Amino acid sequence: KIALLVGNNRYQHHPNLMAPVTDVFELSLLLQQLNFQVVSLLDLNKAEMVTAVSQFLQLLGKGVYAIFYYAGHGYEHLGRNYMVPVDAPQPYSPENCISVQRILQKMQQQRTALNLILLDTCRKWYNPECALSQVQPLEPWGNTVYGYATSEDAEAYELQDGEFSSGIFMKYLKKHILQEKKVTHMLDDVLEDIGRDPLVTGKQVMEIKHTLKEARSLTDPI
Repeated sequence: KIALLVGNNRYQHHPNLMAPVTDVFELSLLLQQLNFQVVSLLDLNKAEMVTAVSQFLQLLGKGVYAIFYYAGHGYEHLGRNYMVPVDAPQPYSPENCISVQRILQKMQQQRTALNLILLDTCRKWYNPECALSQVQPLEPWGNTVYGYATSEDAEAYELQDGEFSSGIFMKYLKKHILQEKKVTHMLDDVLEDIGRDPLVTGKQVMEIKHTLKEARSLTDPI
């Protein structure tokens, strides 16, 4: 059980965020309770993100449960998701950013038993001029789960509570992640709770996509 958590808060050319630092810290503690080996990293530039991902991929292998979590600026363009490093220029384009689908493709090549991608990022796109990065379609292994903090072409929100700030997504993920149930069912509970939160009604609703053909739970002993 291996997890890489990346939170980008302090941007050189974009508005700073508050929640990722707290969200990464809290998720790392919960995943450790589930016996995940966790690497948590904050405020990475593009080169650092590429290095972190490549080292994470080297730890994966057959039967591994792998989690990749990202909180920070991001966007979706024609079904492709991109994470924005802290040094990305304004306006950014795919070559300045990191493709989530490319990471997932490499995770699958390691024959993992479960790939869980959690993206706590906006999915709006503001630069129609850009080309897409080249990504091959995923092979149908039936082991992948996407948890998007928000739905297509929508934003993801942060909550300020006194000194602390957290994302709406993490507020409810924390509540359910230790449950002994199939990971997609656990995320369904998160989706329903976000859907009932009056602060984000009509603004943010979680989205889940998956090809998980077996009843895998984050609580499974490995």
